Amino acid sequence: MGNDHEATSADAREHPIEGVSCPVSIPTNTTILMGHGGGGRLTHQLIEQLFLPVFSTPQLNARHDGALLSLPPARVAFTTDSYVVRPIFFPGGDIGKLAVCGTVNDLAMCGARPLYLSAGFILEEGLSMDTLARVVASMQNAARECQVSIVTGDTKVVDRGRGDGVYVNTAGVGVVEHDLTIAPASIRP
Repeated sequence: MGNDHEATSADAREHPIEGVSCPVSIPTNTTILMGHGGGGRLTHQLIEQLFLPVFSTPQLNARHDGALLSLPPARVAFTTDSYVVRPIFFPGGDIGKLAVCGTVNDLAMCGARPLYLSAGFILEEGLSMDTLARVVASMQNAARECQVSIVTGDTKVVDRGRGDGVYVNTAGVGVVEHDLTIAPASIRP
């Protein structure tokens, strides 16, 4: 009898009973709320439903607040940049593509082979989830084209009217696998 009860309980968990619903609804938000930046349930939901499916990397899938990286024995180049553009989408790109390509370009101008990026998002309350999803997808497409991985990130939310929808900060790490010094001071006429 014990085995029959266990099988029945397992079946009930896997196959919900028709006509019975949970009294506590899990909201599906169509816009960013202040709670999406607070580190609680809504932040977790945003990470699990929007960011992880798109930016899926072993480092992000570990759900750690940072990323452990393997680097070849070489000099390391490191850069950061913030992107505040309006409109978010413009001919030829958007803030997401600009953030990835801009940071990759900064690493290349150090003579580095770009490897890893972080992505920090400052979201305005009321930003549509569809808009954020488009930015995130664009970032992943650009990262794939540039052969870099987005391995860590952060999300904060500002009050409605205190931002332009979305700001993006990226930091990048790359390796310099040669002895050349590529820098503005090295430029010769």
